[in-house]
Amino acid sequence: MLSVALILWVLRVPVTTTLLGWLLLCFAPQAQDLFTEYLDVVMWLRMLLFVVVLTVFWALPTHYAARMLVNSDSRLPANGGPCLAGAALWLPRLLGLLTFVAVEAAILRSYMNIPTLDQQREVVRPVEQALLAMAGWVALGAVAYLLWIFFRPRDLRPRGLLGRINAKLGWFWQAISPGRKSGSADEEGRDFGRLILAAVFAIFAGIFFVGADHVAGWFPRSMAIPFILGGWLPFLTYLSGLGRQIRAPLITGLAVLVAIVAVVFGDNHTVRRVASKDVVPIKIEDAIDLWMTENGCNPKTSNNAPAASCPRPIIVAAAGGASRAGFMMASMIGYFLDTQEADYYGVKGLSSKDVRNRLFSISGVSGGAMGAVMVTAALGAASPAADKQPCVNAVAVDQWWGDKVNNWRDCLEALTSGDFLTAGFLGFAFNDALPFTLRDRAAVLEDSWRNRFGDVVPKAKEDAKTLGCGGLDCPFLSLRPQPGHWIPLLVLNGTSEAIGRRILTTPLAMSYAPPGKCPTAVTNGPCPLFVEADSFHQLLRTEIASESWREWLGMFGRLLYGNPQANDIRLSTAALNSARFPLISPPGSVRNQEYRLVDRIVDGGYFENYGTLTARELALAIHTIAPQLKPLVIVISNDPDDQLGPTDDVANDPQVPPRPTATAGEVLSEVSAPITTVFNLRTAHGVQAVDALRTGLHATIPECDKLVIQLRISRDGNKSLSMSWWESPLVQRRIHRQTESDPDTNYAREHNQNLPRLKAIWQEMQSSSCRAS
Repeated sequence: MLSVALILWVLRVPVTTTLLGWLLLCFAPQAQDLFTEYLDVVMWLRMLLFVVVLTVFWALPTHYAARMLVNSDSRLPANGGPCLAGAALWLPRLLGLLTFVAVEAAILRSYMNIPTLDQQREVVRPVEQALLAMAGWVALGAVAYLLWIFFRPRDLRPRGLLGRINAKLGWFWQAISPGRKSGSADEEGRDFGRLILAAVFAIFAGIFFVGADHVAGWFPRSMAIPFILGGWLPFLTYLSGLGRQIRAPLITGLAVLVAIVAVVFGDNHTVRRVASKDVVPIKIEDAIDLWMTENGCNPKTSNNAPAASCPRPIIVAAAGGASRAGFMMASMIGYFLDTQEADYYGVKGLSSKDVRNRLFSISGVSGGAMGAVMVTAALGAASPAADKQPCVNAVAVDQWWGDKVNNWRDCLEALTSGDFLTAGFLGFAFNDALPFTLRDRAAVLEDSWRNRFGDVVPKAKEDAKTLGCGGLDCPFLSLRPQPGHWIPLLVLNGTSEAIGRRILTTPLAMSYAPPGKCPTAVTNGPCPLFVEADSFHQLLRTEIASESWREWLGMFGRLLYGNPQANDIRLSTAALNSARFPLISPPGSVRNQEYRLVDRIVDGGYFENYGTLTARELALAIHTIAPQLKPLVIVISNDPDDQLGPTDDVANDPQVPPRPTATAGEVLSEVSAPITTVFNLRTAHGVQAVDALRTGLHATIPECDKLVIQLRISRDGNKSLSMSWWESPLVQRRIHRQTESDPDTNYAREHNQNLPRLKAIWQEMQSSSCRAS
């Protein structure tokens, strides 16, 4: 046992990367359905490519790196006995083999969590067959690896040009390789292994200088994991081996050095800013006036328009949950924009423009904020009549489950179905290793949203060429409703690191003067629209007092990146303000126009994961300013297992998720319990806010029986639904089917509890006033 422990300590770098690969593939929610994308002939070729990448960039480098560390460690005597010799021989081989086993376990995980769909023959079965085929390819790769390890010629030397290069590099390997014995025949053979490891790292580093966005296209999703883990391995192995020779913690020292340089130069986690002319916030009174005008019921603009004829303003609260949340939110909004769906419920006469004009605002959190920005930008890019969606028409869109884009729902789903996972993961593994130079992983994620929007909405690229602004590149405050073209007002929920309350990215002013009593605070002054919340754009204008000795910290960042004219952010950055979940995205440094740190913004789910507290305040303000308006709040949840109360304002027989229990294991509960509690609090606070929303609105508007309606995803037995910045086409299909309108099918009865709620929403959209309770 001591021999094995000693060898494992020597091999701590390859052991760590192998363990990290197991954790990512077998336990990370983001990897649950990575292997469900291999379906057609082209995907079969990608299966082979994946096995090649797995073998060349992860398995073999793991084995070679482990062998190099064992052979170069002076603490392992050559005659240390059979146990030590056996461990030194077999552990490197086992580590390389475990990379294949980890992938097989991940494939099994994908197979066990295939969502339940009623298209068994045409959709589910091909995926099951593809997963089995993929498992076979990986097994063949493992066999090839073992054959090479056991039966390769021990005196293998490269020939030709490669052999000459390797021979001439002997002096170089002698100079830099820890523990290399000059003139040894064994060492000359091992030089070839050193050459392979150096070539792997050179290719890895060279490719990354092209940019994480491009690399994500070459090594998407499943291929990114072996590429990253094996790519860094040669460099870290070298530092580990050299550190043992000179008795210095080089890896730790390098990490400390990078941290010190980041302090001096400033890290790359600053929220990126742009200059904008539209920086005057919108008063909510003016927004309500414009909304009423666009709905043809504003007495100030039309003498014949009674205020009581106004439709119900709709506020959407979109919960967090990465791409699953964004896709769910976009799919539901698209469902209502395609008004032919209303015919099933006997609601007629509504147009897409009618539905768009009824959407007063969207309160988004995390992935729901990303979906809100995509939806609102698409509505802004469409014609004022909203009769035609702006996306690519009648063509297939990569990563989306559908065949071609035909309507609004197709368009909005296609926008939110892109691969936003790979670029962010690559940014985490490479860009953030040098946090004072390249874009950080948050900026890479943000840019992947912008690229997706530009690919799916061609008009965005045209506008970028002619106006200097296109799609999600536009300044946030420029995306606002205009006379003749109403779009919903965005309120994107973030959380402050400094004081823990909400930071809201919104074009709305933070206070107003109600005609009566302020519904949110006891005050003699302006009524706060949002209680105990900061405006992100006001933080950009906050002045920071001089801090003497701390003035020099980040001073190079101020010189390089400071821009006093940068008073706004891009639309994509605004979405990111709400979607900075731990580890996935770093906290965003909010800096004023002098580039001094004001606060850090983190994921809105830290405070409350549904955005319903913000929706409640908006609804109360609308009703206070215009009492004839009776807002309807639609809460869009995307987690089948959350504890959101099944009771809302629609009578039905909902599925009640069972209350989960604490994890039975007691390993490291002192560490795991606080982390798990903080993670679950984000949803618990959201559930409580939904209940407070319903209670508060019914107390204020007692004449309405429908004020809050929930839309959510039904549970799928014991299967969990993947949550990641990439959702597989199977998960997209299941979310899309949450509006299945045929109650006579078993699938609709068992996997859709939204039917009565959808009917109620259509009826409330058509009505000019809410019905009495």
